[in-house]
Amino acid sequence: MAFFLLSWHGALVGYTGLHMHPASFTDVLFRAVSPVVLHDDGAVEPCDAFTKVVPVDSIPNRPLIALKANAHYLSSRGLDKLDAAPICAAWEHFLAIPTTLLPLLKDLTTRDWHENGRWVGRAVCHEHHIHLGDHKWPAEALQAERKGDTLTLWSEDSDQRVTLTQCPSRTLSALLETLTERLQMGEIRPSQRTPWAVSEELREHILKVCVNPGDTGYLLHLARACGFFELWDLAAGLLSCARTQDTNPDLIYYAAILALRTKEYETAAQLLHEALTTRFPDITLERIQPLLTRLKGGEDALLDLPRQLRRMGLSMFDGLFNQLLVPMPLARQNGHDLRQAYSERFEETCTGQNIPHRLKLLAAEAHLNGISYWEEVNMAHASWLAGLCREADTHYANAKALAIETKINPIHYNCGVFSWLSEGECNSLSSRAVPDRLGVSDWKWHFSPEENAAAIPPALGLVFGCDSKYFRFIPKLILSLVRACRADPSGSAIHLFIGVEQPTMEQLTFLTTVSEWLATHDPKVKLSFAHGTLTYRDGATYTAIRYLMLPEIVARFRCPLITADCDGYFPADFVALWRQMANSSDYGFRLYAYNHEGKQVMGEPWGFGAGISYFGEPDLLPPIAHFLSDYLNTAYSPQNPTNWCVDQCALAAAFRRFVAPRWNDLRIKFMDEGAPLMVMPHHVGGKEALLSHDGSVSMVDVVVELARHTPASASSVSLSS
Repeated sequence: MAFFLLSWHGALVGYTGLHMHPASFTDVLFRAVSPVVLHDDGAVEPCDAFTKVVPVDSIPNRPLIALKANAHYLSSRGLDKLDAAPICAAWEHFLAIPTTLLPLLKDLTTRDWHENGRWVGRAVCHEHHIHLGDHKWPAEALQAERKGDTLTLWSEDSDQRVTLTQCPSRTLSALLETLTERLQMGEIRPSQRTPWAVSEELREHILKVCVNPGDTGYLLHLARACGFFELWDLAAGLLSCARTQDTNPDLIYYAAILALRTKEYETAAQLLHEALTTRFPDITLERIQPLLTRLKGGEDALLDLPRQLRRMGLSMFDGLFNQLLVPMPLARQNGHDLRQAYSERFEETCTGQNIPHRLKLLAAEAHLNGISYWEEVNMAHASWLAGLCREADTHYANAKALAIETKINPIHYNCGVFSWLSEGECNSLSSRAVPDRLGVSDWKWHFSPEENAAAIPPALGLVFGCDSKYFRFIPKLILSLVRACRADPSGSAIHLFIGVEQPTMEQLTFLTTVSEWLATHDPKVKLSFAHGTLTYRDGATYTAIRYLMLPEIVARFRCPLITADCDGYFPADFVALWRQMANSSDYGFRLYAYNHEGKQVMGEPWGFGAGISYFGEPDLLPPIAHFLSDYLNTAYSPQNPTNWCVDQCALAAAFRRFVAPRWNDLRIKFMDEGAPLMVMPHHVGGKEALLSHDGSVSMVDVVVELARHTPASASSVSLSS
């Protein structure tokens, strides 16, 4: 029997000519280097004439030897060369390993391996042992059994067996060869059906897998890229390879998506069930069973999985493969709930895309499923952002009609499709008398009792509206304004206008008391208010109250106005901030969808923050106020599935009509930039947090503070007065 000599550093002793040097397993296996060989009789080829074999008795039970010549020993102290040393320590010990182990050692140290789906990399030979992952074997005692891509290892002195899978596997190598060949032949190219497919990205993912086939993430991205090209066989094969490396249930969910896309509904249901039971082993999934049954029966029920898991309080699977679900050809037997789920997914997906890619998605969707609400509303958005407003208006009208006809509910930021008026409809508002369908013209006004309120216009008007429930924000709003004005004596008078839908008697008494006290004792702040009943009472009309009040306000007062949500309060330096804005801006809006050149670059026409707005041209406020009121009374309809966003629609249309054409001539403030004029819920973590932020304030707290600032000679103030 013959043996090779293994150094402490994991190299074989080789030679070229008679130059002895370290040699890799690969060099020896492929005969690039000749190995030094130890024979059974103790002869060492080719250096038997000048060396002798000395057993290393200090380390029992291991075939360690040293090669000695006179007083020196062959040494492997250096990593890349051999030397002669006068001592015999670890670096001078060489392990005699059977030559039959060479192919195994070469494979272990030059290939990547996985163990139980976990990447463990390549083995390292060091200190006369083989190290791989958490395992360590004496090199000479290593035993192995091969079966396809699988290698089972054990040692002579241990029964523990370790099963490894080589990487890349033969299957993966074949898939890569097939993919490369089809790409080379020009068989793989994007089509109208494949809007996500990008040839250069596919090539990039192939390169990454070829460089690092053991990276599961690279495999998954390549599988998804193949899915983008509808190369379903390759996508499934690559995903299967990834699943041998990673037991994460997300990968089983990905496989269910691929099965759904190839209309293998029964397989998709089985895979989804496996993914769910693996992900949630301790949860009873009876509530998911109807979804699995529908999926097995040929419906695209996978689309409804996020909603079902949310209802159960469970987290959704990773979304890496979700793009393969949009767009996709929908099954004819899909129920309304699945079409609704697909609509929401399509709307959300389109929102994040640039216009060229959005148009690709829309073309594919129309090709696969025809015209629908979700296709039309997103085509409208794309047209709008491209500056094709008339075309956009046509698509919005189609989207509204289709949504009502098919009973599809838009996602929240697309609800404005029901309340958006076309340019032609907006133009017609000024040519006819618009009836007060919302009922604010019948509200009762209580103007500040100060005699000269109308004769001496305030420097600023602040307009808010709410219902009796949201009135809980009003005390803090009022008191913060009073305090801010008190802190800046140099400030001019500010008039506060509040409209309340069906206030309680206590709330009316509070407003009356505060209004009268301010008129008598505070020259800086005045309060006027209106109250009554809206014809239609819902969240959409409550947010519109501030605009419906404007015609009455501008008819009596000529001053700049700020309209804002009532769930906010004024910072201590509000007066200084307002003065700074008044000196530098003609208008101010929450223009989160616009760039500083006045161009809308994202979102929808009504993607226009109504939280706080500033109108700094008093002469234009009458037509603006009437336009806003007329728009709301025209666009709001109880027949609409929802009127949410109607206030944003009105404000955006007014901006487009009165401000946008003069963008270059006006000074426009982006209200989300710089110090905020009001503290809003999004600044402090929500509406409830805002009530307590910087201290809670009740109606009683306001009256108590006003009483403290009432001159001693005046009568006291109370809610019962």
